[in-house]
Amino acid sequence: MEKKYDATYHLDNTIVHIIAPSYMTTVEKERILREFYRYAWDIWNSLPVEERLRINAEYDKK
Repeated sequence: MEKKYDATYHLDNTIVHIIAPSYMTTVEKERILREFYRYAWDIWNSLPVEERLRINAEYDKK
């Protein structure tokens, strides 16, 4: 079976093939985003409170 690429780039001696993700419904996208946010919050909540406060303080300076 021949592979289909969405784009192919030739950069010097390198060939880069770009493959687009398969079609995804809105429901699937929302499910994946919910999982992503849940894992991100799990990671955030696993940090000690002092570390979270330090990171927040650094962010507020910007």
